[in-house]
Amino acid sequence: MRLLKYLSLILLVFCCFDPMVYAEDDSQSVVGNITQVQGHAQLFRSGKVERITQNTILQEGDRVITAPSGRVGLRMRDNSRILLANTTEFEIKRYQFDPVAGTSDARFKLVKGAFRAITGAIGQQSDPRFEVETPVATIGIRGTDFWGGFIFNGDLDVAMFRGKGVYIRNSQGMTEITRKGHGVTVQERIAPPAAKPWPDRKLRQAMESTQL
Repeated sequence: MRLLKYLSLILLVFCCFDPMVYAEDDSQSVVGNITQVQGHAQLFRSGKVERITQNTILQEGDRVITAPSGRVGLRMRDNSRILLANTTEFEIKRYQFDPVAGTSDARFKLVKGAFRAITGAIGQQSDPRFEVETPVATIGIRGTDFWGGFIFNGDLDVAMFRGKGVYIRNSQGMTEITRKGHGVTVQERIAPPAAKPWPDRKLRQAMESTQL
């Protein structure tokens, strides 16, 4: 049964991923690619700045920065999708995914702006690790579609659109979102509060901020 599950995850990755995107570089350092670009965005890699275009290769350590009119869509090797709002700075700190062993270690960093993440095969693993570090708290998933950002009042807002759950932790404590349409607002150096339903208008604004 476990072998069948692993084979299904491998099939999901290969069916959803376009191998031609990686024709230029099939090394293990390639962790994903850019699938959508709206407006202007830049890629910072090893001290160099590159203009982002569709199918730009992504590697560990890459930092994507969108302009005030820019939005970008990323797709990782496990078919997770990450959508970045305008005026966003987002880094791929670490990305390891093994569909056969059923292990993962995906760590990202949101410096400013907002993002939406829809997990792929990593979210189907029994013990996934998919985290987004921010200046206020770290956001982690249990396999889900979630949003995080600083676009409302300067504090960190996190919401879950669907899925198994999202946890938010910092040095002061931790909380979880387990119901869709619920969210939290986290202030710096204060423990994350309990999740509560978000008004439809706020949910819509969050979703529209990363829409491509």
